Formats: sequence, C-alpha cells, structure tokens
Amino acid sequence: MVRVFGVLVVAFACMGTSPGHADDFPFPAARPHTSLAMKWQGAQRRIMDDEARLADCRAEPWMCSADEMRLEAIAKAGRAREGRARIGEINRAVNLAIRPVSDERRFGVPDYWSGPLETIGSSEGDCEDYAIVKLLALKEAGIGRDDLRLVIVQDGASRSAHAVAAVRLEGRWLLLDNRFLALVDLTQTHYRVLAELGPDTDNPQVVANGSGVASAAPDIM
Repeated sequence: MVRVFGVLVVAFACMGTSPGHADDFPFPAARPHTSLAMKWQGAQRRIMDDEARLADCRAEPWMCSADEMRLEAIAKAGRAREGRARIGEINRAVNLAIRPVSDERRFGVPDYWSGPLETIGSSEGDCEDYAIVKLLALKEAGIGRDDLRLVIVQDGASRSAHAVAAVRLEGRWLLLDNRFLALVDLTQTHYRVLAELGPDTDNPQVVANGSGVASAAPDIM
C-alpha cells in the first residue's frame, strides 16, 4: 500500500505472512509524522467507541451483536489466563480470526485503519488492523493501557514496513505479530522500530528510536 502525503511517501506493505511483497517505509527520524499521528487518533476513537460497545454488551448480553460476541469471547479467553499465556492466547486467537486482505481490496483505498469490531466483523484486514484488534482485546483482558503500543517496524531482511501490537511484560516488550502465532521478544527480532504509537489520544507518541519501546532495541536490523 502506498499513500502520498505532500512530499512524503509512506509505503506500508504489510498484508499477509510473507515480507517478500513489501516496499520501503521512509520514516522521518527527526520529527513526528503528522499523518501517521492523525491515523492513530482516528484509530483511537474507533477503539474507544468499540470499547463502549463491549461494555454495553457485557451489561446486556441479549443485545450483543455477533461481532461484539466474537471479540468478547477472545478477551474472555485471555482473562482466563495470566501473564505471557494471556498475551499469547489473544495473539493466537486474533491471528486465526482474521485473514490477510489489503485495504485496496477491502475498501478501494490505499490505506484505512479499521476499528476492531469492523475488522472482526469482516474477518479481513492487514497488519495494522490485526494489531488494533489485539490492542482492544488485550485491554479488555486486563492489560493496562500504559503497557500497550502499536509499533511500526522495519524488517531488516526485506526492508519492509510492518505494524504490530506490543505489550510490556516484566519490563520487556513482546510483539504480537500477525505473521507468527508465537510471541516474539522485540530484542530477538530483525525488526528496527520506526515509530511507537502510545495510548494518549490527544497527543499520540510518534517517535523514531527516541524512547520507550523504540529505545529497547534502537539498532535492530
């Protein structure tokens, strides 16, 4: 997927399990990427809206839609476990619930960040859609919002851009990747962190090797 914002070209090839179809993702290291921040703000609003819908669903189960019941079931399975097992349960369940499809095919546009329930309802999405579903499911399963990130990475081998959910557990960041059913420790990958999107809706944190997740492995290639 390629989208042009002024003079910046954001190439975000993340559909599927193979990085072989990827393009480069030029991310400005010196300043926030405004368009990426705007996309994250929109995603945060959708996450919050869907979070409210899930709360209503739990309060009045007879009013739940099929999409709400599916996502709540994933979160409930996570709540039944602890620690790494909880995170792994949600990663695996979401990966198996969605098949990789590009935004061009789904929506006829180069790049669109779906809300969690929208993605679950269609059972289709690309990498950031998987990640966004996982962020809400993890939060619903009891993971604190400060321990959650959406992370843009670059694969060192293919130079591809990719989006994953990240969870901080015992001081280490674990990646929930739609390419793998197993959890991946950030420091044990060939990924280099390009951007970190934190939980602050009004001022999303967009960094390149600056702090937090990014500083955990600034030189991974």
